[in-house]
Amino acid sequence: MVLAPLVLSIAFAAAPVGQNLFIAGDGFTLEQAIADAQTQRTPLDRPNYKILVTGNEAQRLVAARATPDVVDLVRKAQASGGAVFVCGKDLKALGARPDDLLPGVVAVRGYIPYDSSRIEDWERKLPRAPDRKSMAVCAVD
Repeated sequence: MVLAPLVLSIAFAAAPVGQNLFIAGDGFTLEQAIADAQTQRTPLDRPNYKILVTGNEAQRLVAARATPDVVDLVRKAQASGGAVFVCGKDLKALGARPDDLLPGVVAVRGYIPYDSSRIEDWERKLPRAPDRKSMAVCAVD
């Protein structure tokens, strides 16, 4: 019976990186990512989950551009345990900054390139993305 806890601990250690991570962008809308989070999570999952918003979907989280439907969608996701992140590189591409985002949406940075002169000081100061998969997705090319 000592073997069961050992096997269980190995199974948890082998859980995929980015567990409870849902990505909007690159073919998936914010609505689809949040719907996936609601339908694919099980009672065994942690109560909190992450929505990472990238690419063209990032513009929808800029407060000045956000529609009432997006504001409501983000609020509902946050109320259900979702933390909403947006890649700093995508904000930069939009000419936006972290202060331009909807309340509670957090801009994050990925891996910093070898030539760090390609990123601005505000990008360097962003918190790191919440896991390795997010770090890779938000990395500056």
